[in-house]
Amino acid sequence: MSTDPNKIKKVEGETMATFRTENPSQYFSHKSEKEYNDYVKKFEFVYRELFKFPPQMFRGAELIDFGAGTGENTVYLANWGAKCTLVEMNPDAYAISKEVFKKYAKNFNSQTFICSSIFDYNPTDDKKYDIVRCGGVLSHTAAKELAFQKIAGLVKPGGFLIFGDPNKAGGFQNMLQRFAVYHFAKTPDEMADVSEFLFKEDIDRSVKFIPRTRRAIIFDRWVIQSQDDPSVAEVMGWMNKGGLRLYSAYPSFSLPLLGDSTHHQPNFNAESASVANHAVLAELVWMLKTDADSEAFPKLMKKLNQFGDAFRGLTSYTANLNKNTQLDAGRFQELSRELVQSADTLDDFLQPVRDKLLIILKEADEFVSLVQKSDLKRVRAFIEKTEVLFRGMLGLRHVDFIAYKPKENEN
Repeated sequence: MSTDPNKIKKVEGETMATFRTENPSQYFSHKSEKEYNDYVKKFEFVYRELFKFPPQMFRGAELIDFGAGTGENTVYLANWGAKCTLVEMNPDAYAISKEVFKKYAKNFNSQTFICSSIFDYNPTDDKKYDIVRCGGVLSHTAAKELAFQKIAGLVKPGGFLIFGDPNKAGGFQNMLQRFAVYHFAKTPDEMADVSEFLFKEDIDRSVKFIPRTRRAIIFDRWVIQSQDDPSVAEVMGWMNKGGLRLYSAYPSFSLPLLGDSTHHQPNFNAESASVANHAVLAELVWMLKTDADSEAFPKLMKKLNQFGDAFRGLTSYTANLNKNTQLDAGRFQELSRELVQSADTLDDFLQPVRDKLLIILKEADEFVSLVQKSDLKRVRAFIEKTEVLFRGMLGLRHVDFIAYKPKENEN
């Protein structure tokens, strides 16, 4: 992690130049009110169902949003009841955010707008906030941990941090794309041309699902120079250092292996930094993500059908035993043996993931070699024939964490 103020400012300047050329944070402000309402409806679902942090959590809360961009991910939080402070270093986005709030916010005069970087922002009154939000920002800085500790320090005891950034493993394929783009191009316009030539299908997919221009997507994905994504272990280490506890995350990354009762002492937090590899299986899945959950999940679950039937058979047979029921030892042993025999399915369950990993690593090796041979058309021809690499979603990049700062009297 760099703490050199000159390097921090240099990267900030590069980021500013990129985002002033193509602003990636406009989703609805230049469109219709219907598109605003559709956007808000989507994030009502995200906060309530995925983050487990429903809109009513924002009522009466003092909130600060770092890297607030054009305000399009803050204005609906204000309408859910938060009193918001928006901190944004890009003066163009800063100006748009005010217009967004004037158009959509229920109480514009209760909101505060500050044009500043994270590193330069220092509240004069040592103010702390009920909710601190920062999404898709720290990867673009030269000192992501330093920035994290600064924003974590502004969470008041009993408050929450909502933090999201691309994931290091989920961005593996994106980094290979960046390697190719920088090999074949030097200027932003050249990078845009190479990106369109090599990764047209990926841009097509992004345009379909994210309401942004092709050029904004290219600048946000490939032209931006600092894309230093953290791993889950890094973020959890930062939280631990900042006195925070994980409250929820999406996508979830904890394996279903915990089972203490609420009475068990001491309380155990599996998301502590001391359990460094507890998220590696989830990160592997994110790295290999090509299909939507609605397609991939049913296919994976088919591997568990035999085991699931045998498991339910045994547990159902022993359910509700009481003085009026009997257990037949022969039937019990038969059901037990069926479950033992089907347990091999547990090995098969991860076989598709292992097979996919081997394919993508082989393809990645060949891709890197081809790029270094500097034949752009051969690289494109190779991409057209890959089985996993650069297919579909190209990995699951963005991960959100919600953390809680305990009060002094809490364990």
